[in-house]
Amino acid sequence: MGTSRQEGDVRGVIRLGMADSLCDPLIARNFGSFRQQHPGIDLHIYDAGTGELFRMMDHNEVDLICTMDSRVFDTSYITVQEEAVGTHFVVSASNPLAARKQTPLNALLKQPFLLTEKGMSYRRLLDEQLAARSMEVRPVLETARADLICELVAQDMGISFLPDYVTEGDVRAGRLVRLEVAEFEVTVWKQLLYRRDKWLSPQMKAMIDHLSHIRLQGENH
Repeated sequence: MGTSRQEGDVRGVIRLGMADSLCDPLIARNFGSFRQQHPGIDLHIYDAGTGELFRMMDHNEVDLICTMDSRVFDTSYITVQEEAVGTHFVVSASNPLAARKQTPLNALLKQPFLLTEKGMSYRRLLDEQLAARSMEVRPVLETARADLICELVAQDMGISFLPDYVTEGDVRAGRLVRLEVAEFEVTVWKQLLYRRDKWLSPQMKAMIDHLSHIRLQGENH
């Protein structure tokens, strides 16, 4: 009981910068439990791309950032939690490609693509992998909303490339199918970081402890 009272006494504001696609699994599904433990902490969320998140942190506009991108190694920052997250091409269960055990990459590129915005985290990593093979994809739709992409792919309006935690619900429901593509693998990293010279306040410690216990990949098994 003493620990709970101590946690409840922590008061202040946390400014958390994060990738848009992380807001649902990290905040929407878990905010109630955080509020129950820490009713005195107010949370301000700023969603942005990776470059902007680091800019905001470097200018002390946010206290912590949670990125979904390539793995960052930089002694200016402390990484308090990180997790490798799988990514796959996904199609509707009714798409003919869904029945194949393995799909050649060139066959995928003939499909209409629905993707997140160019230059944004896992979309950028996809483009880099394709460019290394002298390939490219021109999507028929670009949007920051991963939920919209999942819905349209489920309607067989095209193919997409998304982290597994984004598609997990639709895959389990049988609406989407992940494709196995030979010799093509992209791993993105969820990383929770703050500046090394930043004072670690009690409210920051509380948020770090809360977010560090949430695993994205664990939901996929």
